[in-house]
Order: sequence, then C-alpha cells, then structure tokens
Amino acid sequence: MTPVRDAILDHIKATTFDSLPADVVAATNVVIADTIACGFAGSAEPKAKIFRDIQLSHFGYGSVPVWGTGQLISPIGAGMANGYQVHCLEYACFHEAATVHSMSVILPTVMAYADRFGGVTGKDIITAVNIGNDVATLLGLAATKGARFFRPGVCGAMGAGAALAKLAGFDRPTTAEFFGLLYSQLSGTMQAHTEASMALGLQIAFSVRNALTALDMVRMHLTGPTDVFDGPYGYFKLFEVDGDAIPYLVALGSIWRTAEISFKPFPSGRASHGAIYTLQRLMQAHAFGAADVDRVTLSVPPFVHRLGGRPVKDCMDGPYARLCLPYLAASVLIDGTINVASSSLENFSDPGRLALAAKVSVEDNGNPDANALAPQKVSVILSDGRELAEDVFYLLGHPDNPMSEAQHQAKFMDTAASAAQPIAADMADTLYSRFMTLQDEADVSIVRNLAAGFDMEKVQV
Repeated sequence: MTPVRDAILDHIKATTFDSLPADVVAATNVVIADTIACGFAGSAEPKAKIFRDIQLSHFGYGSVPVWGTGQLISPIGAGMANGYQVHCLEYACFHEAATVHSMSVILPTVMAYADRFGGVTGKDIITAVNIGNDVATLLGLAATKGARFFRPGVCGAMGAGAALAKLAGFDRPTTAEFFGLLYSQLSGTMQAHTEASMALGLQIAFSVRNALTALDMVRMHLTGPTDVFDGPYGYFKLFEVDGDAIPYLVALGSIWRTAEISFKPFPSGRASHGAIYTLQRLMQAHAFGAADVDRVTLSVPPFVHRLGGRPVKDCMDGPYARLCLPYLAASVLIDGTINVASSSLENFSDPGRLALAAKVSVEDNGNPDANALAPQKVSVILSDGRELAEDVFYLLGHPDNPMSEAQHQAKFMDTAASAAQPIAADMADTLYSRFMTLQDEADVSIVRNLAAGFDMEKVQV
C-alpha cells in the first residue's frame, strides 16, 4: 500500500491553473512577491556575498539571476544563492501549523528551472508553487512530534520536487523515481537551529541544489527508490517517526495551503513575533518606553521557548540574535520595532541594550502541542508599579491577523532598496505590480530580470 505516494502523484497530475480559485491565485502572487522581497533583503547579508562567490567558483557564470545582485550564475549555483538569501535573515513566509518555510526552497528551485529551460509562464509558476506548497505542508502537518530534522529543508525539498515534476511534465513512474532520487539526498538537522548556526540558511540552499540535481538525474534515466513516503525506510519511518499524513490526504485539491501561509513583518524567527508584536501594541496603548520598564515576562509554548529562550551573550551574531527573545524584546523597547538594522554588531555590544535584555525572562507555558507558536502572553512591569499584560493568539501576518496590502508593498519596496545592488523605486514598483498579476506573464524571464536588478532599459517591459 502506498497511499501517500499515490495521493501526491494524483494531485500533481490533476492540478492545473484553472483548478485554482481566484483568491488562491491572488494569495500565491503575494507569497511569491514576499519571497522575492526576502531574497532582496538577504542579498546584502555579509555572508551572502561569500556564499555567492563559492557558487561562482563551483558552477561558474551562467544565465540564472541572483535576486537583488545583478549577478548571473549557472542554475544550481544561482538557485542555491537565492535559497540562502531568502532564508538567511529569518524573514521568509511560513506555514505555522506545519512549521515549514516551504517557499524558501520552492521558489528558487522553480525559477531556476524556468530560467534554464525557458518557456515558463506565470500561470505555470503559480500552479507549480501551489502543488509544491501542498506537498511540503502535507508532510509538516503530518508530524506528531517535535522537529528533529529541519522541516523547512526536508519538507521544502519534497515540495520543490513536486513543483518541478509538474513543470517538467513527468508521468507517474518518472515522478516516483524523481522523488526517490530526491529523498536519497534529503538533509537538514535542527542542531543548526539549536546552535544558531548560519548553516540553517545553508540547509535551505542544499535542498534547492538537491531538487535540481535529482531533476537532471531522472531526466538522464537514473533511477531511485519509489516508495519513499510509505515504505519501511520511507519518510514516515525515518524523518517523521509516527507521523500520519492520511487525515490530510483528502484535503489535496480542495484546501490550498498557499492561502494559509503566514508572513513575517519582522526579520527574526517567527517564534519571536508574538513578543515583538504584543510589545509594540502595549507601548502604543500605554505610552511607555525602555526607560520606564522594570521587567518583562514572556510566556510562550515549549517550541518557542526552546528556540527563542536562549540567553543574551556578549559575542552574539545575527543568526543567534534573530531568535534571542530577550535581545529582541529589548530592541523593540528601545527602537520600537525589529528591522534589518537590529542585527548589527554595534547593537549586539550596546551595554544599555544588553542590560535591558537582562530584565526579560522567558517562561514555558506548557502548551501540549509540540509545534505550537501561540498563544503567547507578554507581561510588563513598569517602574511606577503598573503591570500591563496582553495575550496573543494569532501572530501578525497570520491569515487570521493579516498584514495589510500596504504593509506587503512596503516590505517589498524597502527590501528592494536595501538589496546588494539596490533596485530603483520605479523598477521595484513595476516589479511588484507585475507579481500581483503574475498569471498574465507569458514568460517569467522578464520579471526575473527585474528581480535581479537589471537596468529597466535592458529589460523588455
């Protein structure tokens, strides 16, 4: 019996652009634009330049653009660079229930395919992205235990594989072989998260590479195991032990998971967003600032406590600080928000910021859901004795607490302006508008040129 594999193969074959509701298409366009925006922001991260240089040394110059840089690298190298850039600042959109950043892998992969083979329309990309998100999210939702492997990497890779199978037009036997070749390369561990290593973003890049490599292998008739979801050594025996996908299979083709994705208004781990958002609300409602605070208590689910309860230390770096709740809470109290500048060496060593962070405690609220991000509670004791508290049930950017259209566009424009090769406002505005109507693009090579930061005079618009 191979119920998971068969349902996934059926879904890939049955899904077409015309089967997607209009609201799902609109949601997909926003998800794609947001992912490109995160690639812009990540392009200026210091290690991203080093990583691009490594890809050039391995794969050489080519035809595929790295977003926000003006650079062209060969497909695998550019796909890896884009994947790292999307994820490295912890800014990428996220399916909360599945705990999967599937777009960090899927979009760089499918765009690399489009750039390599050509002739890919906006409708093709939208369709492939939805199939990929459905598969990646299915695997995440099926989990019944806390993460050991890095779900954004392993689930994202299998989602990217499903998307590529659709774009390539593979038949069922070839798709099964393709999944087998991809499954045989799966990697990504939560140890990188625990140690706040930059390898977290690199694991996304590895997943992009593995999907594109498996594509070439199966196109050249190399073979792999075909029972990689249900088999005795398949995904639910090795990666998600005791996971159960069966209850979610009936939703394939009726519930489109792309429309359930949450967005990040802040470049920090999603586990931190409840505290950031709620502190902002309390500060606005009660007109207090950093100097007025005696202490702060953050009551969070075990998953959030495990990832974000790390203590402030003297030698922090960006990957550590972006999931250090005491540091982030102190930064909100001082700056009013969290932005890319929050991850600066100057801020990491600021005595006043570190002293304020020492007044922040993070407590485990005992939530029985091993993957829950909410509810959370923020309590603030002010120096005048007032106690302020607020619960948050849906983080800002969740479908039940959505970002506004203006907030989405502002994120896109801000990240475009801060890219390694800044994108002029008129070009960024044109690009954003075209992403909002991506289904009208006869060839996505135009928008990918704009996303690379190429001069508009050199791009047919």
